[in-house]
Amino acid sequence: MLAAFIARNAGYPEVDMGIKMRPITRSFAALAVTALVLGACGGGGEDESGESSDAGSKDFSGSFGDAEVYPVFVSSELAVGSNRFIVGLLDSNDAPLNDPDIEVSADFYDLAESDAEPVTGADFEYVESVPGKRGVYVSTVEFDAAGDWGAEVRINGSGVDENLLGSFEVRKEASTPALGEKVPASKTLTADDAKNLSAISTDPQPDPEFYELSVAEALAEGEPFVLAFATPKFCASATCGPTLEIVKSVAGDFPGVNYLHVEPYTNLDQPDNLQPTEATGEWGLPSEPWVFVVDAEGTLAAKYEGVVSPDELRVALDEVT
Repeated sequence: MLAAFIARNAGYPEVDMGIKMRPITRSFAALAVTALVLGACGGGGEDESGESSDAGSKDFSGSFGDAEVYPVFVSSELAVGSNRFIVGLLDSNDAPLNDPDIEVSADFYDLAESDAEPVTGADFEYVESVPGKRGVYVSTVEFDAAGDWGAEVRINGSGVDENLLGSFEVRKEASTPALGEKVPASKTLTADDAKNLSAISTDPQPDPEFYELSVAEALAEGEPFVLAFATPKFCASATCGPTLEIVKSVAGDFPGVNYLHVEPYTNLDQPDNLQPTEATGEWGLPSEPWVFVVDAEGTLAAKYEGVVSPDELRVALDEVT
C-alpha cells in the first residue's frame, strides 16, 4: 500500500512564474497513487503502523502499515496563517473513498516545538468533489509558524476506526494571493480575443458571460467577481469540470457579480506540451483548479483549491455583495 501523506504538491507540479511545468495530475485517485510524496512517506522506525505511540512523544515519520483507510493531504499550499486544509481518504487498495458517513478530525503539532503536545485541532467537513462519485474533507486550520508540522488524523465511521500520524510542511507565505490582499490585474483572454469560445475555453458548454471580461477589466469595473482557473478538457469527470460547473450553478443566484473562467494553460490542443499562462504565474498557482472570490475593491475575499461546495461559494458571495 502506498503510505503517503501529500504535503506540498500532492501530485501537482509547481508553477514557477513562467517556467515550464509538467501536465497536472487531475484525478484525486491519481493524485494519491502517483503523487510526489513529501513529508511522511515510508520511513523507518520500529513502529511501521503510523499509529500513535503509547509514550508521550509521537513518531510522525512512519508508514501507514496495514491501515484499512488512510489520509492524503491534498492541499498544495499550506502557509503561516489561516488555511483551507483538504484531506482525501484512500482504502488499502489506494482507491478513493466516497463515504460522507465517515468522520475525520485531526490534531496538529509544530514539530520544532513538540511532538507530544498539539498546537491546534480541527474537525473536517465532507465536500463532494465529483457529485456521487468522490469527495474530500475540508477544514480551516491556523498555523502560527513555518516548518515541519505533524498531524494525528482520526478516521471513524462505516466500520472504520483509524488513528494515524503524518507530517507536512508549512511555508512562510502562500504562493497564491493572500486573503485581504489586492489581486493581480491580469490581462486574461476574453471572447473578443478569439473567433469562438473553444479557442480560449475547454469547457464543453461554456457560458458566454464567463468570457466577457479579463481580470484587469473586472477590477476596473469595481464590482465583485469570481475567477475560476480550470481546464475541463483534461478532467471533465474528475475535478476541474465539476468545480467550474459548481461556479456556473451558483452564478444565477448572484447576478450582481461578474464571473470569469480562465484556462491556466496555453497550447490546449497539445496536451503533452501545455504551457502555463502569464496569469498562472501572476496568481502563483501551485495546482489547478482554483476558485477566487474578489470584492468590489479588488481585494481577495476567499480562495478555494481543488473543489468548492455550492454552500461555501454562496457564503463567500454573500459577504461581498
